[in-house]
Amino acid sequence: MNFQKVKAAIFDLDGTLLDTVADIGTGANTALCRYGLPAYPIEEYKHLVGHGIRTLFRLAVPEGTPEEVYQKALADYLAYYPEHCTIHTRYFPGVKEFLQALTEAGIRVAVISNKTETTGQKIISHYFPEVPWAFVWGNNGSRPLKPAVDAGRLACETLGLEPEEILFVGDGDTDMEFASKMGFLAAGVTWGYRSPEQLLAAGADFLSDSFPALQKTIGL
Repeated sequence: MNFQKVKAAIFDLDGTLLDTVADIGTGANTALCRYGLPAYPIEEYKHLVGHGIRTLFRLAVPEGTPEEVYQKALADYLAYYPEHCTIHTRYFPGVKEFLQALTEAGIRVAVISNKTETTGQKIISHYFPEVPWAFVWGNNGSRPLKPAVDAGRLACETLGLEPEEILFVGDGDTDMEFASKMGFLAAGVTWGYRSPEQLLAAGADFLSDSFPALQKTIGL
């Protein structure tokens, strides 16, 4: 792998830059309980995130739940979470230092998430106000979610780069499938919400178990 070609690094958000599962799970449980649906242990939400909130709720509500109840619970979550998305979310160790090393090396940084775009932008600006992000994209209602490659193609155009000049860092199977389809250098991070086996099976070029290890791997 030729890391010297890398001119930009694009990150997933949930489970990659930040440990957001406690806020996501708290919001989901609040909505589910309001409609008499069972709550989940927060740790269980690690297995449900990554494919967008609508998919998460489809998985979370019991089989046979009326569509009307699903829609109401989802609406409650969508109203609750954006206002409570920075309460329990935490940094992963070394993330600030890694982003600083990238920017000091002249490598541009960006985010492509399946999270609702306005909420993702709120979270990123709250936790990383000093980082000069090229863009922070999420579910805006028009771009298909990862692993569809629409956002990847647009990222190449926006950055003016070829796919092989972009490092994609993510913790999810959708991230690795997305990066692999695009021809990005796919870094699967094992501190997030998917197993190393899932990341490799989905197309990860290599794995890393910490931000300091990732920084060393790419030579910063």
